[in-house]
Amino acid sequence: MNNFKLDIITPTSIQSYDKVSYLRIPSLDGLTGIQTRHANAIIALGVGEIKITIDGKNQYFSTSGGFTDVKPESVQLLLETIEQTSSIDKKRAEDSLQRATQRIEEQSLDMERAQRAMKRAKNRLKILKKV
Repeated sequence: MNNFKLDIITPTSIQSYDKVSYLRIPSLDGLTGIQTRHANAIIALGVGEIKITIDGKNQYFSTSGGFTDVKPESVQLLLETIEQTSSIDKKRAEDSLQRATQRIEEQSLDMERAQRAMKRAKNRLKILKKV
């Protein structure tokens, strides 16, 4: 068997995928690829792109971070948020990027919060280009 089960758990939903052949996640140390029979691991995730390959077809998602629990035959993604490419609102992401950029330039608000918002918005727009 060259596939594994993937569960994606957020505070508002649970999504399950059977027969995943490859998963790429944005770990805090860089992109990490996972295939079946991967060693047990718990991996912290940052803002970035999740790539899931099922039946040779890639699906792309945006996440704002969380954790991954890897077992040889299954993986659980415990995420703050996840958005599939088809559900990302381009206008909203562009507006968010513009607001974050403006806040950083003004240096009048919480800079760390503005930088996180900018990173999330840029990530969403990057993933939209995958379509």
